[in-house]
Amino acid sequence: MPRAIPRMFSRAPDCCGAQMSRRQTSSNYNGNRDRWRYFCRNCPRMVFDDWEGIRDGNPLCDCSEFSREQIEHGRVFVFRS
Repeated sequence: MPRAIPRMFSRAPDCCGAQMSRRQTSSNYNGNRDRWRYFCRNCPRMVFDDWEGIRDGNPLCDCSEFSREQIEHGRVFVFRS
């Protein structure tokens, strides 16, 4: 049996005054197939519900929270919300 990926959130995060919705990705375009994510129904924000890409050296987001580093097609990106 595959080992479960640790979840980042114990409850859905809030965005635009409401809880975000949780859904599993189906696309593998960026290597994210079957990753769980939360998305806002009112704006384009989303966040993955795992610890992938979170590193101690990542700069803080504009809201003073952590940001994620993602490797996409061989290039490194740091995402901030």
